[in-house]
Amino acid sequence: MPPDPTATGPREPSVSVTPRYRLMWVLVRFVIRTLFAVQVNGLEHWPKPPFQIVANHHNGFDPLLVISVTPLEPRITWFGPREADFSHGFKNRIMRFFGGMIPYSPEKTTLTSAVRAVRRVFEADGVLGIFAEGRIGFRESELLPFEDGAAAFAVSSGVPVLPCVIVGSTDLWFRRRIEVRFGPAIDTDAVRGRAAREELFARIRAAVAALLPESEPRVPRRRPLSFLTDMLNGADDIARRREER
Repeated sequence: MPPDPTATGPREPSVSVTPRYRLMWVLVRFVIRTLFAVQVNGLEHWPKPPFQIVANHHNGFDPLLVISVTPLEPRITWFGPREADFSHGFKNRIMRFFGGMIPYSPEKTTLTSAVRAVRRVFEADGVLGIFAEGRIGFRESELLPFEDGAAAFAVSSGVPVLPCVIVGSTDLWFRRRIEVRFGPAIDTDAVRGRAAREELFARIRAAVAALLPESEPRVPRRRPLSFLTDMLNGADDIARRREER
């Protein structure tokens, strides 16, 4: 018998635009655009799928913010939620219902199963989204160190990397202005050898950094519905925010 998906998380992510995904996409666009003033810049840089989005990360809302300003097709599959059990918690149950993510936790899942899931996404002309820093950062104008595998999936499959930056999601409130920026795609199909991979890694990080704002956005004193900031953040991220600020 196949493993229980409620215990291991989804292992066969769908990359097709199913009725369930279409419903999610419509709901996300409505909710996010109602709560926030979201803008997008650089959609003309989107290459022909398959490709990989490499983005910065400030908030649990970030995947929804990207979905709210991008086309219905190609579908984006997100890599990296650390939850392996999607049967508990409101957020986990929502993710399980709509699908579209590949969970990976070194303590609970294997890298092999995650790599196979990523390959299925690319083989089906899908898009993989990954937050390269691996955890939430609290500075809009800076990047945390990238994880070593941030570009490994794209290189192993020879798909382009699309740099992405979300500006304004560190502190959230009602009608907060947020911008999702995309830069020119970076080819990976000719990358061979360790030195070439390291050079590509540096290029990708530099391309993401180039999209960042030059200074920290001003945070006003009046912030209606400011509880939105940590609404989708994990307890460890909330605690770290309090320590670092």
